[in-house]
Amino acid sequence: MMKEDKLFRNCVIALLVLIVAAYSNHFGNSFHFDDSHCINNNAYIRSLKNIPEFFKSAKTFSSLPYNQTYRPMLTTLYALDYAVGGFYTFFYHLPIFIFFLLQGFFMYLLIIKLFDASFKSDVNKYFALFTTGWYMLATANADTINYISSSSDSISTFWVVTALVTYIYKPQWNKYFLYLVPVIIGVLFKQSAVVFPALLAVYVFLFEKKNDNNSIVKRLVNTIITILPSLLICALLYLLQAKLTSSTYVSGGKAYTYIITQPFVILHYFITFYFPFGLSADSDWLPLTSMADVHFIIGSGFILLLLVTAVALLKFRKYAPVIFGIAWFLIALIPTTVVPLAEVMNDHRAFFSYVGLVIASGWLLFLLWQRFSVKYFKVFRAALLLILVLNAIGTFARNFVWWNEETLWHDVTIKSPGNGRGQMNYGLSLMSSGDLADAEKQYRKALQLIPQYPYVYENMAILKAVQKQNDTAEAYFKKALDYGEGIPVLYYYYAKYLHEQNRNAEAEVLLKQAIAFSPADADSRYLLMEIYQDEENWPALIALANRTLLLLPGDAVTKTYLANSIGKKTKLEQAIDLVKDKPTPDSYLSLSLIYYNLKQYDKCIEACNEALKINPDYYLAYNNIGSAYNMMGDWKKATDAFTKALSIKPDFALAKNNYLFSMRQMAITDSMQNVVLKAPIPGNYLNLSLMYYKQSLFLKSIDACKAAIKLDPKFALAYNNMCAAYNELGMWNDAVNAGERAMRLEPNNQLIKNNLAEARKGKANSVLN
Repeated sequence: MMKEDKLFRNCVIALLVLIVAAYSNHFGNSFHFDDSHCINNNAYIRSLKNIPEFFKSAKTFSSLPYNQTYRPMLTTLYALDYAVGGFYTFFYHLPIFIFFLLQGFFMYLLIIKLFDASFKSDVNKYFALFTTGWYMLATANADTINYISSSSDSISTFWVVTALVTYIYKPQWNKYFLYLVPVIIGVLFKQSAVVFPALLAVYVFLFEKKNDNNSIVKRLVNTIITILPSLLICALLYLLQAKLTSSTYVSGGKAYTYIITQPFVILHYFITFYFPFGLSADSDWLPLTSMADVHFIIGSGFILLLLVTAVALLKFRKYAPVIFGIAWFLIALIPTTVVPLAEVMNDHRAFFSYVGLVIASGWLLFLLWQRFSVKYFKVFRAALLLILVLNAIGTFARNFVWWNEETLWHDVTIKSPGNGRGQMNYGLSLMSSGDLADAEKQYRKALQLIPQYPYVYENMAILKAVQKQNDTAEAYFKKALDYGEGIPVLYYYYAKYLHEQNRNAEAEVLLKQAIAFSPADADSRYLLMEIYQDEENWPALIALANRTLLLLPGDAVTKTYLANSIGKKTKLEQAIDLVKDKPTPDSYLSLSLIYYNLKQYDKCIEACNEALKINPDYYLAYNNIGSAYNMMGDWKKATDAFTKALSIKPDFALAKNNYLFSMRQMAITDSMQNVVLKAPIPGNYLNLSLMYYKQSLFLKSIDACKAAIKLDPKFALAYNNMCAAYNELGMWNDAVNAGERAMRLEPNNQLIKNNLAEARKGKANSVLN
């Protein structure tokens, strides 16, 4: 007996080591998908004092109104994770994995009970351990454990399993209904746990001793009486969830097309558990349109086959775990089958249902073992071990896919090429790494697939802004708002662009809208405070900072803004103070960025040179110097600076793109200047002024216009270009004078009318301010 105990203990330890090894490479994996609005930009999770609010309102769950469902326990977990480790993903993955391991422990307790109740055997505990290990190592479950927001699936599953184990192992507690405590917690993690009464019903009907030798009717009556308390609790919890879920929440598409697609989706989940070769983080499945579709017929036939099999096996006691497993598999999928969600299929949704599937599969293998093990003992043992090892290898490999946005979305484009969101997100990861050309290709693919998806337009706008194609960028930003009205992040990025263009009044309007849509939108709050500080609007900054601190008590960023507002310190003054206090390369770089944004390019370069005195290999400083020379139109000095940056860090994508931009502009400038030198006529100077205008070199544009006017004093278009350039510089008096001269020469020119109107509006606003 001692030898047997030691063998089993060694098997447990070996399995635990294998599970930990399989997931050892996932703890640093990035945030993805819903993590952005549920964690990264959700202001509520940044203070533990907000925890009571999580249970009062679903608006605390997400910064996106359309995603504000009621999951207060999940938000509480995020707040605890943030309190411990900020946005370091290890501290989010660790508790998920701990819950996962605990689920494995309780699953073993459940499985061994089911197996022993069906057929007593000395090897039951080994098969229960194998079955648990199969589930824990299953490659099909890896996406759920890697995706932080999907902890709602994994942790709610843990609580459902715990509730059933509590009911089975602690019958003395049942009269106090203590087994319902884990159910309540599970539902508050995710609503899918409300199916617990149905799972309990199947267990009671199949395994409760009080049902032994009873008729079907009596067994059903006993089952219904037993599950009534859990049914009542889950019904109340479901009503609570429905009441507290935000009115802005949007679950998915059309119910009919979604539901008729689910039978085939269920078949997909079934196959994927055994053959997880096509796992995709974001599938390109589309809803079916008719029940006449062959996919609906095949999927429905499969479900019917499962049900007929379960009913046919009812007469055989030894098949009870198979029936229980089939029932669990189908019951656990009911919430995602009948409630339309945004995507008709997601591989991470099957985590809950796979508990049942693995129980049925493990018991079937045991029955085969019983029949054939004497003859094929070594083959069986090798096959069982192979199942575990192959799944462990698959899980380890799948973890690498979730490493960062680029690896994840590149995999999606391969597995789900018809997914426009996947194409867009892969493009976003490419843009983040500086590969603008390939990023744009991905965005255009996405626009072909999902032409009304607002986020594609938003990202295309950001890309065009980086490429300094401002008119095109603004058109895309506006298109994003047309398709995504009420989505705060779209307003935030448009406002950020406007702020970079020194159009703070317009940016302020957008940010106020974003905050009104979602008070939890931390990024919009920070940007609005930055604008108030730049504009030296201290009363508005103080008011916003105080309101934000009510939401985010102790928030360091907000407290800094508040302190600056009280001391009336601009960003430039702060940066200068920091350089005096801590003259580091980083502090000088920060100062250079502020000078750059203030268009004080000479001082930007000076600050970078100070940084280089401390660290001659500071490639970021060289990049900033090059960017400043770009804005001054000194393309040669710009390319020299970028060349130095790249000699230090050859893979510096931003410097590469800036270098290419400088080279293109230098070629264009040289070509145009050569044209003017060969033929110094008014038209060529006008073209030269347009080129400088597009390069944002407005003073040079004005000089070119003056040269054209010197040759032709009645050149209306030259005065118009001067007006436009002065508008960009905020030199309203000069702009009005130039515009009025142009209007006298060509009174019917609509372009001149528009530029003059803008100049007059700017002059009027400057007087009012």
